[in-house]
Amino acid sequence: MISVDNVNRAFPRYPMTVEDKGWVYGVWYCGTAWTRPRLYGEYPPTFLRRALALFPDAKNILHCPSGTVTGPGITVDAQPNHVVKPMVIADAARLPFKDGSFDLILSDPPYSPGDALKYGVAKWSSVAALKEFHRILSPGGHLGFLHTYYPSYYRKNWRLLGLIAVVTGFLRQTRMFSIFERIE
Repeated sequence: MISVDNVNRAFPRYPMTVEDKGWVYGVWYCGTAWTRPRLYGEYPPTFLRRALALFPDAKNILHCPSGTVTGPGITVDAQPNHVVKPMVIADAARLPFKDGSFDLILSDPPYSPGDALKYGVAKWSSVAALKEFHRILSPGGHLGFLHTYYPSYYRKNWRLLGLIAVVTGFLRQTRMFSIFERIE
């Protein structure tokens, strides 16, 4: 279950996240890290805490690809390195989990073939990943997808619940946090 009230309570100094007519939307200014990022493209400061605050009842959480995330939940990435230390090494299109294993998946994939090259992984396929995410999410489970666009999806499999712009600072890409619910 999504809780906009929980996000607004947890981040009272920021503009409200809004829920209207079944849609969640807003602008999350997550700021620029004052420390050097450990990994190119990692989550902006406060993003993960906000995303998790939106889903306070989530118990079985998957981060795929996980990058520098350490939890809560299970972390999956295709390629470990000195910074990326996933619990499970796997391709997002072929995950080693049973059907319906998770109630929340958070995904922040490479945004371009150039980004994939920087990470040392194969080009990301949103179509293949969404198909696999649908399989391992429980019915009514949620997918939060952070990207520079919101992905193409099958309306018979997913219900789009919201779009939140994620801004980090001057002269930086704005990302889109797309929120989906798995349909049976």
